Amino acid sequence: MKNGQELQKILGANIKTRRIRMGLSQEKLGEIIGVGRNSISEVEAGNNFIGADNLARLAKALETEVYELFKPDDVMPDKSASVLEKYSDDVKKASDKIMKEYLRKLKR
Repeated sequence: MKNGQELQKILGANIKTRRIRMGLSQEKLGEIIGVGRNSISEVEAGNNFIGADNLARLAKALETEVYELFKPDDVMPDKSASVLEKYSDDVKKASDKIMKEYLRKLKR
């Protein structure tokens, strides 16, 4: 599985790419999900992860699924089929874990 720092970078790059494609500023995206512009900036830079609650809101705001935000797309240099297949499995497991945590929190 990718280490946390690599996942942070991929997550940040995908958020930034999707945000820009949608014509949203960091400030506007932050308003939509209830965080400050600095939080969005730090996540996009790959310096911080985002909590499960905010991650779910972020995916909804960016009109995607949580797991899609962890896909390597253009930010991963090695795109061989075997690497991508393993990485896809790892991302799916991480996404499932995040969503289970989110659903557990909702039940409280």
